[in-house]
Amino acid sequence: MLTVGVAVEPAQFETIWQHAGRPHRANVPPDQDALEFSLQFAHGVRIDVLTTRDPGGPGAIARFLQRFGAGIQQVECDVRDVTRATELLRTRFGTEPIYPETRAGADDTRVNFFLVPVDETRKVLIELVEVPAKPQRRTEGKRK
Repeated sequence: MLTVGVAVEPAQFETIWQHAGRPHRANVPPDQDALEFSLQFAHGVRIDVLTTRDPGGPGAIARFLQRFGAGIQQVECDVRDVTRATELLRTRFGTEPIYPETRAGADDTRVNFFLVPVDETRKVLIELVEVPAKPQRRTEGKRK
């Protein structure tokens, strides 16, 4: 599944969050300086709404907003194994990740990021996301 991450100013974030019915806010690691929630639509369309905790700070979302204003900040790709996907992008396509190792992401995911050139002046941020496996529930069969 692909998800588009849209960065907005903190006030816009709060307004969208309230109008969307106050969906779950992701538990984002503090070093990533972000607030986030997801909106899901028909046909598998998903948008992550992102903002910074510190508008004047050095975080990635804050820097994006300072440079470009609100808009598409990243494209997220769900993968089974971030470490393996990172290695494939590195070896097959010569693309280097932003972080040398997979790291913790929002809501216990594992992530890594790549800046991929779109043209000579622009790049797109690709986030690889590995969602933790859900523990299997044991179900007892009914005996007759």
